[in-house]
Amino acid sequence: MGLVALLTIFSSCESEFKLTGEYEEKPLIYGLLDPNDNPGSGGDGHLFRIQKAFLGEESAFVMALEPDSSYFRYEDLFVEVVEYNGSSETNRWNLDTVMIATKDTGNPDDNVIDFFGPMQRLYKLNQNIDADRDYEITLKKRPIGMTSAMTISNMDSVTPIADSKTPIVDASTLSFSRPNQNSALSNSQRITLVNTSRDYVNYILNFSTAERGKQYEVWMSFYYREIIGGVETLKSIKSLVKTVDVGTENIVQIPILSENFFSRIGSVVAEEPGVIRKIGRADGTLGDPFQEGFTQDLDIEVLIAGDELFAYIDINNPSNSTVLQDKPVYTNINNGLGVFSSRTKVEFVNRLHLSNESLLELVDGQYTKDLGFIIDPN
Repeated sequence: MGLVALLTIFSSCESEFKLTGEYEEKPLIYGLLDPNDNPGSGGDGHLFRIQKAFLGEESAFVMALEPDSSYFRYEDLFVEVVEYNGSSETNRWNLDTVMIATKDTGNPDDNVIDFFGPMQRLYKLNQNIDADRDYEITLKKRPIGMTSAMTISNMDSVTPIADSKTPIVDASTLSFSRPNQNSALSNSQRITLVNTSRDYVNYILNFSTAERGKQYEVWMSFYYREIIGGVETLKSIKSLVKTVDVGTENIVQIPILSENFFSRIGSVVAEEPGVIRKIGRADGTLGDPFQEGFTQDLDIEVLIAGDELFAYIDINNPSNSTVLQDKPVYTNINNGLGVFSSRTKVEFVNRLHLSNESLLELVDGQYTKDLGFIIDPN
């Protein structure tokens, strides 16, 4: 799971103010719960970034590079996730820390506050979450003299310094009706982006919404195998089809813009004389072949964000502020800053094929005719 750091800038209309004051810690919590991360489903568990914000005498560029300035002392902090079924508590877990070494330290000369790296301390929940439940994260300071080995019950009477609660996006209610994920592949199921007259035609994806899903990003991957000097390499081009926000709608309709599809492939794939590119992928992971052959031309996946994550993304969108308007700060953390929400991903379950006319467009169409694409006879 990718976690991001948020730089917040506070402004004032007063003519005189102090840039620094009495030291005060402000908790920062970033966590996105995804059932796909459940260890019981082969996931790596759920990660949370928990730090503190503060004002100080030095430059923010300098202070951001010091881990001790941004971390709570591990010995002082008690982090707990509570599971609820309605109003009833069903589980409680005390989180431990893990270290990752994949944080990019950034460019020190670009005047951007990059924070410290590459080592990062995160908190991890190594338990399965349920889409039918709600989850609450709480941060508590251990009383003086209480060690980190004390149990959850010892902390019951301690007031949280920050907390947040979120429902979970339920992807089980999302299903595709076009193409139909419950039907065997047939010619009518093929993705048609070019008609028999070789004119571009848009293909409309239809799917039902996920319970508690607010924003949907639809991505499509196109597969091909590149053959150079007798060596075959599987490659793919992944493109964002569209992002949509939904309210009470039960069905989402997304157009795949056909000409954009071919022009993007033409702009990404380099023209190389002598290179052969077989359309689709064909490997041992595809299972039994369908009637039309062994290859798979396309994949479709939908990324879904819950309400709180949608609000965070929307407010932090650059288009939502102008030079005459301060950008608001979004948080759903009580007594803190950040976002605690849910997201998930749904992939189309069957292999997708392009129609014959669409395949021919890749071979000799205006955008891709010089790229060496051929139709795999399988």
